[in-house]
Amino acid sequence: MLELREANLADAEAEWRFVREMPEDENGLTNAWPGVSREDFLARALPQMLDFAAGRNLPEGYVPETSCFLWDGDTIVGQFRIRHWLCESLRTGAGHIGYFVAKPFRGKGYGTEGLRLTVAAAHDIVPEEELYLRVNRDNPASLRVMLKNGGRIAAQDAEKFYVRIANPGRGRYPSRAEAERILAEAEPRNPGPWGDHSRTAAHCAERIALRSGLCPEKAYVLGLLHDIGRRFGKRHLGHVSDGYAYMMALGYPDAARICLTHSFNEMKLEGYVGNFDTTPEETELIREKLREVTPDDYDLLIQLCDAISGAEGVMDILERMSDVKRRYGAYDPAKWERNLALKALFEERMQMDLYEAVEKDRFHPAGWSNR
Repeated sequence: MLELREANLADAEAEWRFVREMPEDENGLTNAWPGVSREDFLARALPQMLDFAAGRNLPEGYVPETSCFLWDGDTIVGQFRIRHWLCESLRTGAGHIGYFVAKPFRGKGYGTEGLRLTVAAAHDIVPEEELYLRVNRDNPASLRVMLKNGGRIAAQDAEKFYVRIANPGRGRYPSRAEAERILAEAEPRNPGPWGDHSRTAAHCAERIALRSGLCPEKAYVLGLLHDIGRRFGKRHLGHVSDGYAYMMALGYPDAARICLTHSFNEMKLEGYVGNFDTTPEETELIREKLREVTPDDYDLLIQLCDAISGAEGVMDILERMSDVKRRYGAYDPAKWERNLALKALFEERMQMDLYEAVEKDRFHPAGWSNR
């Protein structure tokens, strides 16, 4: 059975044997202790690993780094390191995670499983929305390991591929799989087109994020769950407070925030289009939380995606707003203009037409509307 264990005193003997055999530099992962003696490992190398993990005695310019070993039974087969956050040199260099699998164990799946375990451990350590990794262009095996673990090539140059893996960030929003489970469980409680509207918004958010420097998985998840309050029944403004309370109860504050902000692109309660069917307490909750929020890129992104997403696919933003106006009898003019401004904002960031980016004429959700 494979296990990822942090460097520790109890495993010192096996850790020493492994570290002394590691090369000084292989594919960009450096080892300061090649050929180290047992005495030096116990007196210097291992204490340094433990100090670095705790953020102690760091050289200037270093960030805390947790060293882990991948065990298969009672044999160490690899070392994996997690840098706790990005300084500028890491952001354009080695990134959050580096790893080494010993030659006798390569090509047997250890790298893929070890990175999976390391990515899971990083969720509790790394605050950034994506994990940054770097790999040499002449190391296709390591690149495949990263891609198998949800990586995407975000950039490349003559020597390196720069890979990003979504990081739910200490549980602030669910994983893609968990978000899809949450939506699937919610739909039967209140059947209707809102589920496919949410799928369309998720698709649009992911596609725009890919071209706007945002985390595509986070964008997808927030788009998928922005209307999750509708699981509690046919409410108008009430779905905002219901969604916020539900996501907070599940421990996902970033998703809860989007449940609030997606309906208020001016961040004012008065701009809501629909019936005010909340209790005084719910209304005050929405008003109070909106006052606390300074909109970020994800708030703006989901507001835009909400304005172009129908149950059968992507809609022209003017048609979508006109449809809402027909159904409710009015549409706040300031909100109308703000949505058009959001469209222009993200088109400028993407340097392409919005509808081309979100595959307007090709994407159709495969949920409720196709049953």
